[in-house]
Amino acid sequence: MSKILAFTNQKGGVGKTTSTANIGAGLARAGHRVVLVDLDPQANLTHGLGLADPEHNVYGALLHEYRLKAYPLQENLALVAGAPALSGFEKVKGDELDREFLLKDLLEPIQQRCDYILLDCPPALGLITLNAYACATALYIPLEAQLYATDGLDKVMEMVARVQRRVNPTLTVGGIFFTRFDGRKVLRRETAETIRDKYPGLVLEQTIRETIALGEAPHLGQDIFSYAPTSAGAADYAALVQEILTR
Repeated sequence: MSKILAFTNQKGGVGKTTSTANIGAGLARAGHRVVLVDLDPQANLTHGLGLADPEHNVYGALLHEYRLKAYPLQENLALVAGAPALSGFEKVKGDELDREFLLKDLLEPIQQRCDYILLDCPPALGLITLNAYACATALYIPLEAQLYATDGLDKVMEMVARVQRRVNPTLTVGGIFFTRFDGRKVLRRETAETIRDKYPGLVLEQTIRETIALGEAPHLGQDIFSYAPTSAGAADYAALVQEILTR
């Protein structure tokens, strides 16, 4: 049975999609069978990994228009495409019985065929995110160490507590990790220490430095290991994958 890891933050622009893509690619390179699922209506994960105009996507599968399809990207790595229509998911399914378990039901048939399923959640705590939390084994929260960084984090942690009580009692927070991190800046270091003190044991040791290559790779439809395997970004994500595997 595969582990389902949800990458989430109520705040946008924190490197959530970049992290989902590169951690997924890193796990695949380590020999694990990985399926990525793009749950963000912006579909940046889909476009950033070079999948243009896919015929099947997760929204159509959730509506039972067709079976779930994972498009192969490279050895051990496949992607369930996202779609802008996901923005209407709550309106379409909001009144349905057991609406928070629709994604869990959809993913069950593929759980025996892969080791990890990684969910790229939208930057909002709506029905799509609730579905992700309801089926996830663990949540990983990318975060920038800057002013107001804890605002979105606190909201995520509040929702996690509610989901644990009512929907998914086995859900855990796998870890919080810092993206676009610059240890030379005092404010970044101080903010990181504040969050480590507030959430002891949850903040991962590995940080992701801001590098040009991490920004360039999605424009060419590639993960960082394919685009710039010797870059600082590749080294950081490789180390982060190893830390996740040992938790």
